[in-house]
Amino acid sequence: MKLKLVKPAQGFAWFRQGLIISRHQPLTFVSLLGLSLSMAMVLIGLPVVGPLIVVGCMPAMWLGFMLATRRVLQGMRVSPNVLFDAFRGPDAPRRTLAQLGGFYVMATLLVMQLAQLVGPDPEALADVFDAAKDVSDVINNPMVQQDITIRGLLTIPVSLLFWHAPALILWAGSPVGKALFFSGIACWRNLGAFVVYGLSWGVSVILLGLLTQALVTLIPVPWVANVVTIVAGMWLASAFYASLYFTVVDCFEPTPPSAEPDQSVNRDTPTSGQA
Repeated sequence: MKLKLVKPAQGFAWFRQGLIISRHQPLTFVSLLGLSLSMAMVLIGLPVVGPLIVVGCMPAMWLGFMLATRRVLQGMRVSPNVLFDAFRGPDAPRRTLAQLGGFYVMATLLVMQLAQLVGPDPEALADVFDAAKDVSDVINNPMVQQDITIRGLLTIPVSLLFWHAPALILWAGSPVGKALFFSGIACWRNLGAFVVYGLSWGVSVILLGLLTQALVTLIPVPWVANVVTIVAGMWLASAFYASLYFTVVDCFEPTPPSAEPDQSVNRDTPTSGQA
């Protein structure tokens, strides 16, 4: 796959394409996200290794959403099995994807350690949570805001390094090191587009928060407002994951797709297209 350069405005196009494609099959993408969250809740309950497994599965989940988006663009019906399709077939890069997940766990642990070193004292943060009477007390606390900011800034380089790696492993057959290298290069060379992309999603989250407050005020039944808010939040999150596919096909020159649908998704190659 050959690296391509895009204009900063393409970041908004990725944002828009994610919203549009998820609107085509909203139940599909929301159900994929719901299934992912359900599996995460089960796994995270495992002692010691549970949270590590959940973090390590994140790149595979991104890849599942990329495959789902590709299939929706082709007019195909998407089933929950798409989350596991990258691991099926004799040529599936199972070991390489598992290695990528392991590297992602190590990178996440490193971010957590650095955040504790340069951020607020963990015991002081714990005292803030213990003394808080409601969520607003936590969110509005300067120490909590500082911790969130530091963790966010430390997470950005890791996210960009791993952004395209799952797709490069599946579609280009790249080893982990090469996939991470070219993912980081692609994000750096197209940094302007990714800044616009991130800002677009950030603004959408803020608007969703304002909508939530309006619903709480307008709808006298609290549980109805909560349900609408949760569904809207899940749809927006699923639209974000659906948009990952467009960032890949616009940053890398795709290999021409097979002449007929494959039996093993691992032989699939990305195809560009507008939602």
